[in-house]
Amino acid sequence: MTRDEIVRNLHARRATGSAIVLAGVGSGITAAAAVAGGADVLATYGTAAYRILGVPTALAFLPYDDANALTLDLVPQIVERAADVPVIAGLGAHDPRRSVRWLVKAAAERGALGITNEPFVGIYGPALRGELEAAGYGFGREVALLKAAAEARLLTLGWAFDDEEVRRLVGAGVDVIGAMAGITGSAGSADDDVRRLSGMVNAARHERSDALVLIHGGPLGSPAAVGAALLATGADGYATGSSAERTPVFNAVRDTIRAFRELPTRS
Repeated sequence: MTRDEIVRNLHARRATGSAIVLAGVGSGITAAAAVAGGADVLATYGTAAYRILGVPTALAFLPYDDANALTLDLVPQIVERAADVPVIAGLGAHDPRRSVRWLVKAAAERGALGITNEPFVGIYGPALRGELEAAGYGFGREVALLKAAAEARLLTLGWAFDDEEVRRLVGAGVDVIGAMAGITGSAGSADDDVRRLSGMVNAARHERSDALVLIHGGPLGSPAAVGAALLATGADGYATGSSAERTPVFNAVRDTIRAFRELPTRS
């Protein structure tokens, strides 16, 4: 499937009035389940790998692993179980040992049809982010990664944390804008998060009237919450994370084990 075909399919999905669903997955079994559920796109990245370990997503943003190596190892496993659903690879543009073009080429060779800028510097506080920006390893390098992916004819999903980042991504020609409210379940006001997401959706549409925009994170942890946010913001769809991987897997395994424990025996 080509980049243009994927974009056309996403626009066609939007035209039906139903939400576009991008499923973030960190294992083959959750990838297969997401495909069976009708996901439009799969995405895999370092934080998804950490989810499968059963640890907090936030740990993936600390220096305990090579985020790009985690992703590049995961991509073939996800592609193998993706059937005809396109797979996006989340890459850390800030790796000083690898050029953004090398990263894009490595992901494509493993079967990825798209690239997204995760991990992202937007998750960090102003002090650390300021240091990275000053050294040339900030958001601008994420934009450069996405431009390199577009030049390689791969789908691009650009995550933004504010209106200005949205404008930069749209200006760079990114195919799909991701409006980020933070780590799923993070503390904060749901109303404030939805207002911020609305601002990012409006910023994208002001720059490009047909911009595709997905939302993620913060209070968006259930279908009910996401549905309300989609109506409030005008976004085109939702990118799952822990909401469709960690939480349902934990609940399903817990409930199944309980059911087995309640089975009677003859003793």
